[in-house]
Amino acid sequence: MKNIHKGWFILTLITCCVLASLGFGRFSFGAILPFMKTGLHLDYKETGYLASSIFLGYFIAVIVAGYFVIRFKAKKVIVFSLFFIALGMVLTANSSNFYITFLGCLIIGLGTGGAYVPSLGLLGHWFASKSRGMALGIAMGGSGIGIVFSGLTMPMLIQQTGDNGWRIGWYLLASLIILITLLNVLFLKNRPEDLNLKPIVKGQEALLIKEQPGASEETTIYQNKTIWFLGFIYFTWGMSYLVFSTFLVDYLIVDVGFTNEAAGTFFAIAGITSIISGFIWGSLSDRVGRMFTLMIVFFSQSFLLLSLSFSENSVLLFLITAVYGVTLWGVPTIINATVIEYIHPKYITIAMGFVTVFFSTGQLVSPIITGFLIEYANSYFSAFLFSSVSALFGGLGCIKLLLNKRKKAEQSSVEIHILNVKDS
Repeated sequence: MKNIHKGWFILTLITCCVLASLGFGRFSFGAILPFMKTGLHLDYKETGYLASSIFLGYFIAVIVAGYFVIRFKAKKVIVFSLFFIALGMVLTANSSNFYITFLGCLIIGLGTGGAYVPSLGLLGHWFASKSRGMALGIAMGGSGIGIVFSGLTMPMLIQQTGDNGWRIGWYLLASLIILITLLNVLFLKNRPEDLNLKPIVKGQEALLIKEQPGASEETTIYQNKTIWFLGFIYFTWGMSYLVFSTFLVDYLIVDVGFTNEAAGTFFAIAGITSIISGFIWGSLSDRVGRMFTLMIVFFSQSFLLLSLSFSENSVLLFLITAVYGVTLWGVPTIINATVIEYIHPKYITIAMGFVTVFFSTGQLVSPIITGFLIEYANSYFSAFLFSSVSALFGGLGCIKLLLNKRKKAEQSSVEIHILNVKDS
């Protein structure tokens, strides 16, 4: 029996890191917040600040994580960041006022960004190009698992344990993250070379690292027009997907007339189907190309979001929600896989953090715009229309990059032909 490459075990660890950072560190907050708000007697303004504190910590972390990876290596940064998430959760669980809770949530956000970006960056070392989209997609499944776990277990746990159940919820998540941290301390490796191995390849793929001219210089990350344009595309998704993830439940209750339980079930369905989304679209991008696949994802999401705002039929809404979930993590999977192929391996984490800043900015801008639209129109139609148009612009951005790539390929072909003529 052929030995299983250790890279698959590393992928399992990284999926657990994504589960701990995004799944537990970010998405569990929404499941616990209503109960924490009641327990600490917070108003809506204060709960908004708490949500912003996690985002602020995440935003800071993704900016600086790459530089820490260069200095201390990815494993140390990931382990420290996971511990930081658990520390923030314990602090939040023991808080008695808004200020301690704010600090705890800020620490959670810092740990989340510090663990997430370096974890995905490691996959660029362990998987060669033709397997990279698939690997990133599997890792992103950790986010979906976290959404489902938090959405189903936290309300049930809190209901069974009374007023302080939200504190027990934070302790439970912190304990799981400590377990994942210990696994990474024991088994995570920065590179396959540490075990005298080569990256996982698909078929007869040559182990060639795609680099832009001068990619060995850090400054080319910020001078690379393609990386900036990928950032713009990621920005459009940050604006688009947040509408679905934030307002779907309220839209179904207020505009469509669903019960709280039915609306929550629909959201859980989206979380369940999202678990396989990164794997599906990442694997497809390995076969037919990154930007072509990403274009399909964006146009699909644009159509689904628009359809969501027009339909009130429960069966159709169920199908739209489930299918949207299947596309959900396709965007970050393909964006990160593309970034890896344009940057020298040493600076992958910095580049991932750079484009993630665009995504985070989109998340910051989106609630402001959609909140105004909902308030002005007194319905969610305009918000979902805005979300649909944002995804449409993301798809158009993919077409632009596809055309640029085709143009460069044609120019290279002409140059090679001229050189061959001269040689002959």
